[in-house]
Amino acid sequence: MPSLLVTVCVEGDNLQTRPAIITTRNGEMLDRVQGLFQQYRIRPTWLTSYEMAVCPCFQEFGESVVQRQSGEIGAHLHGWTCPPHYMVSEDDCFYQPYGFEWPQTVLRDKINYLTDALEDAFQTPITTHRAGRWGIDSHYIKCLHDRGYRVDCSVTPFVSWRKVPGVPGGRGGSDYLNAPYQHYLMDLEDPLLPGNSSMMQVPVSVRPVHRNRIAHASVYALQRMSLNYVQRATRRLFPSVIWLRPNGRNLVSMMQLIDEAEVAQQDYVQLVLNSSDFLMSGNARFQTEREVHELYEDLEQLFERITRKFHSRTMSEFYDLHTQDVTSREPVFAS
Repeated sequence: MPSLLVTVCVEGDNLQTRPAIITTRNGEMLDRVQGLFQQYRIRPTWLTSYEMAVCPCFQEFGESVVQRQSGEIGAHLHGWTCPPHYMVSEDDCFYQPYGFEWPQTVLRDKINYLTDALEDAFQTPITTHRAGRWGIDSHYIKCLHDRGYRVDCSVTPFVSWRKVPGVPGGRGGSDYLNAPYQHYLMDLEDPLLPGNSSMMQVPVSVRPVHRNRIAHASVYALQRMSLNYVQRATRRLFPSVIWLRPNGRNLVSMMQLIDEAEVAQQDYVQLVLNSSDFLMSGNARFQTEREVHELYEDLEQLFERITRKFHSRTMSEFYDLHTQDVTSREPVFAS
């Protein structure tokens, strides 16, 4: 049975507003969403930033997750909050640099510091990672590999973050327009290509939209031709993308994505959530208690549909299930 992978980015409150002082009130709301997960026998992967790793409320919650084996604790690196502190702009809390914008030795130290903090707090190996702001490069992946990570889930196929700035004057974020949209073992020299390393990339479930419908996998090759040769035509043919990520207005589109994944017999879908989603006024998308309540209603409907044909697994469980056969599959690219 294909896998349902639920990843929750556990981070400070409302970071998209670039606060100078980071709070962690959302940790108090996670018992409620955990109850919803348990209702549908869903075992999420909690991708945890440093500010939450040292938050007493989340430490108590995470210990319960580990003890009850109700999910997995992973890492979510925000370089501007994680020691050792090393400024790469005049105000890192405001500019929120991408991980690869720190010197290589500093990035490695930050990865080690966060991993140590999580393993000390929860007494469990930390082997799954997502980069803050979705930004990775080859050195970043090599640092994770050397530390013993097995899974990264930072790739967002069909999406480029190049125009989203980090450090002023920098190159912007990662470009995933041509990245694979299915899982693969990475080439450490180019993590957007399949290779022979032991580290797996599990891209987020993002799909192009064509005429207000999710484009079927059979037409992705057409997008590849268009991207390579007729950029302007591509923008007309595939003007937007759909994420398996609730925003309060996209339940129908998410259902379509699930339908497309089932028809295409894909190995998994990956639902993305953020801990601030469950905190009233903690996220720009959900400002009122009513909107948060509607988010829970959307999740219930989504879980009712998705758990009929997809089996919930943590990232580590997915890795163990597919490590043997992933080397024999042809990679599936976004474009």
